[in-house]
Parts: sequence; C-alpha cells; structure tokens
Amino acid sequence: MAGLLRAALRAGLASGPRVQMPASLARANEASIPFVPVDWVFRFFPYFSRDKVRFMFRFNQISFGCGLGYFYLWCHTPYKCDNYDHFDESMLYKYVKGNMEKTGQLEENLRVKVRHFYPQTEDA
Repeated sequence: MAGLLRAALRAGLASGPRVQMPASLARANEASIPFVPVDWVFRFFPYFSRDKVRFMFRFNQISFGCGLGYFYLWCHTPYKCDNYDHFDESMLYKYVKGNMEKTGQLEENLRVKVRHFYPQTEDA
C-alpha cells in the first residue's frame, strides 16, 4: 500500500508546474470578514477587537447569525412554490410520461394510484 502511495505522489510531482492561486485570493481567508475587512474592525472598533479571543468568539457568533438569517430570511421564503398544480415539468419528466402514455403504463398507474391517506367510504 505504501508503494502505491509513493508512486502516486511521485507521479503527481512529476506531472508539471503547479498552478498558484492569486495572492489576493490566498490572503482572503486570513484577512477578511464577509463584507468588512478585518483591519477596519481593528482600526475603527478598538473596543470590539481589544481581546483576540473575545473577538474570535463574537466573530463566530455574528457569522452564525448572518448564516442563519440568510437561510431563514432569504433562502427559506415561506409559501413560495406553494401552487403545486403548475410546476414546470422537466424534459426527462415529459419524455418518461410520453413513453408511459405510448405503452399504456400511465393509465394503469393512474388507475391504481392512492389519492387519500385514510380509506374512503362509499358515501364520501
């Protein structure tokens, strides 16, 4: 197993020159908060960034809150796409449905389809 790993590493190193990420992209992970550069935080909010551990703790709290807010306020809009009768049917769906109509399977599937969770009585 170690020989296979050694051969793979050797082949990877011999494959050619490595591609370097741009310097600004490489520094982005260590030098920025989403939407606010960290050096601005340390310059304009010295009370907020006086203690590095507390700053990291607050940064994590704010990032979590922003992520939660993004999910629940933007991505999870209630009652969107709530009209289930007018969904756009994909090309694959139309293709499979057309093949089922040609072979007669669609009528059989619609005949045996259960439309109610609870058993229905004859008078209902």
